[in-house]
Amino acid sequence: MILFSETIDKSGRKARVEPFFHNMKGYHGKGVPCNPYRFACAISLLFRQVYRYYSMLIWHLYCHTGIVVNIYCKRTEYMRRILMKARKWCLWLGIISMILMLGACRLGNVGMTIVQTSDIHHHASGYGPFLDYTPLDTSDADSVRGGYARLAAQINAIRQEQASKNIPVLLFDSGDFLMGTVYDLTAADPVGLKFFSMMEYDAITLGNHELDWSPSGLALLLSNSMAGGFSIPVVATNTVIPEDNDLQLLVDAGAIVNKKIIDLSCGVKVGILGLMGPDSDSKAPVAYPVTFNHDYAFIQQQVDELRNKDKVKLVIVLSHGGINSNGTGDDADLAANVHGIDIIASGHYHTATQEAVVSGVSDTIIFSPGEYGEYLSRLDVTYNVFLRRITKVDFSLIAMDDSIDGDPFIQGMVEMYHAAMNATLAENLGLQVDSPISSTTFALEKAPLTVTGIGSLAADSLRGVASALAPLNDGNPYDVGIVASGVIRDDIYPGNTGIITFSDVYNMLPLGISPNDQSVPGYPLMSVYTTGMDLYTICEVGLSLSRMMGSDYYLNFSGIRIDYDLSQAATFSGVQAVYLYPSDDTFCVTEPTLVNPYDPDARYHIVVDLYALQMLNVVNSYGFAINPMDVSFIDRGIDEGVQEIKEWMAPLNFMPLLGGSIPSSIYGPGGMAMDRVNYVTN
Repeated sequence: MILFSETIDKSGRKARVEPFFHNMKGYHGKGVPCNPYRFACAISLLFRQVYRYYSMLIWHLYCHTGIVVNIYCKRTEYMRRILMKARKWCLWLGIISMILMLGACRLGNVGMTIVQTSDIHHHASGYGPFLDYTPLDTSDADSVRGGYARLAAQINAIRQEQASKNIPVLLFDSGDFLMGTVYDLTAADPVGLKFFSMMEYDAITLGNHELDWSPSGLALLLSNSMAGGFSIPVVATNTVIPEDNDLQLLVDAGAIVNKKIIDLSCGVKVGILGLMGPDSDSKAPVAYPVTFNHDYAFIQQQVDELRNKDKVKLVIVLSHGGINSNGTGDDADLAANVHGIDIIASGHYHTATQEAVVSGVSDTIIFSPGEYGEYLSRLDVTYNVFLRRITKVDFSLIAMDDSIDGDPFIQGMVEMYHAAMNATLAENLGLQVDSPISSTTFALEKAPLTVTGIGSLAADSLRGVASALAPLNDGNPYDVGIVASGVIRDDIYPGNTGIITFSDVYNMLPLGISPNDQSVPGYPLMSVYTTGMDLYTICEVGLSLSRMMGSDYYLNFSGIRIDYDLSQAATFSGVQAVYLYPSDDTFCVTEPTLVNPYDPDARYHIVVDLYALQMLNVVNSYGFAINPMDVSFIDRGIDEGVQEIKEWMAPLNFMPLLGGSIPSSIYGPGGMAMDRVNYVTN
């Protein structure tokens, strides 16, 4: 029996018939090396052909043997026994052939490994006290998690391990790789993008915090990196960029792409999409005029195109949508409404999934590595080319702690950036990245939907520094300071030394950029006057609406104390009374006076960052009415000596006023700041 394969031309006609093994000589060491995927398919066809003809032969023999038995059984008992044995042998041969066919399917298994980072937020030196980070020393048990050097070492170890097995490794990032630490000062050539280049990522997608720089600012950052050799594809499938936007130039240059097709060495073709989720979209207030298409029909069309036009075998989505540990979230909704997605490498919620979530109409595999590079996601995938689906996955969440011996080459790159940053900081602020600013003997940590020491410290720093600068502005001191919990990024820990460095202070309030002056990152502080009724409404938004919208929207206050009935939060009537401290009472320790919301002449001076004001449209969509009166009255002057004060500059200037150490009596557990919201019951 001779087996043949047919080649079909584009018109669908049979172009030629050639021996089946014609293109397989490379497998035997002659000619071009055989593609493993094509070889597996060839073996599949071989077994299918053999099984087809062999099973037909066995079946005919079985049936005909029965006929022969019926015809000749009367002639001799001896002949009848022989024919019956032949019939049994035919039956056994049929069973054996089926077993061999099932075993052949295992020859179609090919492996691949997916490694993912997400929401690193520029934590090149990990998450924890700056002075404690020692990635090249595993003997000191430092508490810092993450860091580029440790991530690089683990990624390289996985690649080496899998290379010995001829298993390809894909490396992805799911967004929010910038914006969040002192390394945002490297905008001229962002260290985060340099890390991606040096580690040779296969693809990345954008997060909402990349758009904190504004579309033009992000375009500048990517262009700066491209000038330094950055060439990793930025997959932004549902990002809608106007033709006249600066980001469109990067689309034209092929730096930002709609999809990415990767032909793996095992022969499997993989299609990559990159999506911004609905929640992350809502938290990108300066993304306009760039928008995002969340329509499931549109996303389904992109998946179908990968399947039907590009002929990919696997569809992987790099999503900045989010998955919760209980399996809910924007990415679970995506999997439920779009079929054909095999894997979603998720980001945005900062969830460290201990196990991969299987969800949706296509049993989509979803996972996420948490935040700040504290973990690395690894998914080992077995794909069967006969069954044309994933048959096995093994997910692991790898902790990036002091047990990992960091990569010295990557750490050397980070330290080169330190040298450049130190030169700039010394010239402008007289500081360096590791300069001591203050100290602490206790941890200042965030907590959801409650007063915290770090939240009160942040609000006090805005109010205290803004009041100190009042003589340079309109001369009026500030009554209230407000900081949303979402812009407080890193907690402050005493670590091994107790020293709070410039890097630690910056990382506390690092987000944003000014629309007027993009030379230095950071949200500018805004001066606002409100009525008493508006002040009550703002307090209601910060304490009650945040319980619906999420803890990022919880507001931390300085200068006021609030009587609050938690049982009335659902009806947005939890705020019972607001009391005002004297403007010169920096730490809010004296007796406050009641604010009359109906006083038509009273005005209260508030300092808040630009981000909070930009979110007013979101707040008002819930039925609140906080409407600015003089929207065009914004001082945009950046003349010499009259520059914006960035939000991170507030704690930088406030902490030294605390006497060299953060007072635990105010900001520590049980400190006086914890009483700024007084829970009452009516």
